[in-house]
Amino acid sequence: MNDNSATLPDAAMLDANIDDLFGEAADGLAAEALGVALPSAPLPPSLIFRIMEMQNKGCCTKVAWSNTGSIAYITSEGQKIAFRALIRDQKTGEWDFTEESKTPIPAPEGATWEHLQFSGIGIDLAAIDDRGVVHMHTLVGALGKMPAAPMSVEAAEQGGRSDLDAVVGMHWLPVYPGEFRTPYIAPANKYGDTWNTPILQRDAKEPSVHHAADNRHALLHVTREAKLTLMYQNEMVWHATSTHLESITSSNEILSHAAIGEEGDHLLLVTHDLSRRFRLYKITINWNAAQHTRPGGPPFTVVAPALEIGHLTVLEHVAAQQAYAARLSVLRLIPAVPSVAADHSSPTYPTVFAIFTRAPLPSDPTQQHQEAFSVTVRWHVESTVPTLHGSFAKLKTNGAVPAQNPVTVLRRQEDIITNKIVLSAEPQYFATILALTASDGTIDFRDRVTMATIEPYGDTTTVSSLPQAGFEQPMTFHRTHIAPSADGSAIALLNPSGTLTHKLMTLRYTWQPLEDGLSDTAGLLEAAVVCLARQHSILLTHSTANDEVLALLPHDLSSEHRALFLREILKMTNRTLDISMQDTNRQQMFAIKEPLLRLAFSTQFVTGMKPGTMERDWTGKFAFAFLNMRLVCTVIAPLVQHPQIYMRVDFLHSMRGLVKWGCDALVYITASLVHAAKQHKSSSPTTTPTQAFITSLASRDNPVLHLLLCTFTRAYIRFLASCLPKYLQSVQRVLPASRSVLERQQLEQVFQYGSSLPFKFHVFDSMITDFDTALRNTYTSNAVPSERRTEIELLTITDPTIADELHPVIQNLLEGSLPKFMEDVDLTALYFRDTSWIGIESSRGAEGYDVIRKLPLTKEVQVRVCRRCGAVMEDVTPERAREMPSWLGHTQRHCVCGNYWVLG
Repeated sequence: MNDNSATLPDAAMLDANIDDLFGEAADGLAAEALGVALPSAPLPPSLIFRIMEMQNKGCCTKVAWSNTGSIAYITSEGQKIAFRALIRDQKTGEWDFTEESKTPIPAPEGATWEHLQFSGIGIDLAAIDDRGVVHMHTLVGALGKMPAAPMSVEAAEQGGRSDLDAVVGMHWLPVYPGEFRTPYIAPANKYGDTWNTPILQRDAKEPSVHHAADNRHALLHVTREAKLTLMYQNEMVWHATSTHLESITSSNEILSHAAIGEEGDHLLLVTHDLSRRFRLYKITINWNAAQHTRPGGPPFTVVAPALEIGHLTVLEHVAAQQAYAARLSVLRLIPAVPSVAADHSSPTYPTVFAIFTRAPLPSDPTQQHQEAFSVTVRWHVESTVPTLHGSFAKLKTNGAVPAQNPVTVLRRQEDIITNKIVLSAEPQYFATILALTASDGTIDFRDRVTMATIEPYGDTTTVSSLPQAGFEQPMTFHRTHIAPSADGSAIALLNPSGTLTHKLMTLRYTWQPLEDGLSDTAGLLEAAVVCLARQHSILLTHSTANDEVLALLPHDLSSEHRALFLREILKMTNRTLDISMQDTNRQQMFAIKEPLLRLAFSTQFVTGMKPGTMERDWTGKFAFAFLNMRLVCTVIAPLVQHPQIYMRVDFLHSMRGLVKWGCDALVYITASLVHAAKQHKSSSPTTTPTQAFITSLASRDNPVLHLLLCTFTRAYIRFLASCLPKYLQSVQRVLPASRSVLERQQLEQVFQYGSSLPFKFHVFDSMITDFDTALRNTYTSNAVPSERRTEIELLTITDPTIADELHPVIQNLLEGSLPKFMEDVDLTALYFRDTSWIGIESSRGAEGYDVIRKLPLTKEVQVRVCRRCGAVMEDVTPERAREMPSWLGHTQRHCVCGNYWVLG
């Protein structure tokens, strides 16, 4: 639910109330007149205890926001880890928390949970109990279902012996190759009426640290007794190996905090002990990877890593300048900005970020009048060559010149003090931004290099970040545990009572344009829309949930701004939109295998929903058709490519719902074209037949014409027309091999369903082929350049209007191929064929159907619900999933729109 208490009273209202109560302050008794500063309100005891906990031990996070969108939090008594997620209400369009998950993670017997940390991708969770044991959990099915991952004996027995096993620092390694393929989306700049957003690819040859096997996870953690442990996966089983950084000889050497960060082909590790000493180490991992094979299976990689420790430097008496009473509460080691995102005129260094906090106790008379504050202290990790003493210059020229090896130093930067209590400091977007989250729910975004606060400066031609475009987190009351989403567009707030609430960013300028004749906010609103499109695309290319960004868009956003939002997202995917000039096979394979456009169309789908009606406008219908056509084609494609493997009864039987959907999608397209063709004959004499045809479809928000004009969806339609009859032929051949009477009946039903279409597949295919040929000929004869073809594709996808260049193609359809096709259509059968269940025309028609398998759901079945679009599917247990055909195992991980599920 929304945190309604998060809005503070207006300051002017408070002043007015006080004046009414005590009279005017003109008598000279005002605090300001006396030169006396009013003391700030004391901190809540729960927050003071929280700060003390953070100062005592580095790993004590109680709430964490995963990049999948799942929010994990430890209940107040520490006995379980619960999960929630933001979900969109399909009636109102509002985003709110789901109910607490039905599958919490209980604490081990005799222990309590102390710390949570998701992996970078977000599907794995490391949970630490109060004995220092690290437990691994992996996402299975819907968000919130995170059963324990299999662990080897040595990994399961880590920790649990004494207080020295408490974990004080933890770091997940990035996963290769996924987390290394993310492009850098540079700031967007407006030139004339066009926004340009450069997209740069990372250098794949840059040295990096990651698990030696593809798509495998690894993490490191450090304990109080300075033991460094690497936990890693071999196949899906977690293993561990450990080494000691130092020998602990006194209590002052016990560690309180540790932080790890990547630096090229190695890691940097900084520790802080009770004597306020920093130690900096270089960590190298020798993975000792070996390739293995199993009979009949693909090769796989097994690792047996070894850790190498290098001592770099020591820094004594670490403290905040001019604030010695403040104690270390947060420690981070942030890597240098990668070259793809770096400003080479201002080089960056790996940086140790330390937050020192002062939280006075109100019960202590000596601290009652002291203010609470936090100080950000930074050290650059630099390599330097010592300067030789001048006497070495007097050496003879033929003598040996002593060589000086470079040494590592921690070069201190200027401290930054704030009167807020900072609970976390996290780098964002290639470590170019540092986000400081305070206990009052605000986030201070600072430039990584200059540490200047990022503020909106009114430039409507540049978009570089959420705060620069005017988005901010409003202030709320103090909370003890706060977790921001990946970009801070939303935060989760955990109260001492265990209540979890959320808060979204707001636009400083508001979304309503000012029309007072003095201010013009049109440019500011346009920049805000482009900013959200860029932020959405950044998260999309990082495989990170972006629903929180969508939640910032108002429901009454104008159609012009919504079209701008969608166009910019499609442009920022940096994918090829125009494939019209390629041959048919290349078109189809490109359209089926393209991964990112599906996620962009998912956004168009959800923004095309009408709040309060559960219905879609034109953009929503087009996106829904795209997503579902792609799903059906993706599942059927292997059937055509590898018939010797996929001519199996279980595969064909499992696909029957998708085949029925594909058949009725072709019927829906045909019925729409036939209806519009009849309507245009009764149009006004002043209207051309082509325009009347277009208007007839547009008046009903029917997307069929644009589905034919868009190269991707036209490729899907042609693929269905050519492949569905092959599926039906395969069914006819395997009927004798049916495994049960029910299975045979169901296969016979789908065969009859596909064979009873009001037209022949090859006749429909011929019409679409003619349409495709006419479009290519139009482009060729008019010498339409590639850039303009891309613009036309973009317009076709996001706007119900049609480019002028395409009118001859529609005229050819209306006067040639469509009348010829209609000669072979059984119009009576077409009229009585019910296609409402496929959901293109109305979302209500698809209610009660599994969105993945396209089969009716029974009332007693447990379902998963898409947290974005509200679609449902049967909740398949891991045991059942292993028995199902492989295509179901792949497609059920996400909704058809590409989003994660929650349990219904």
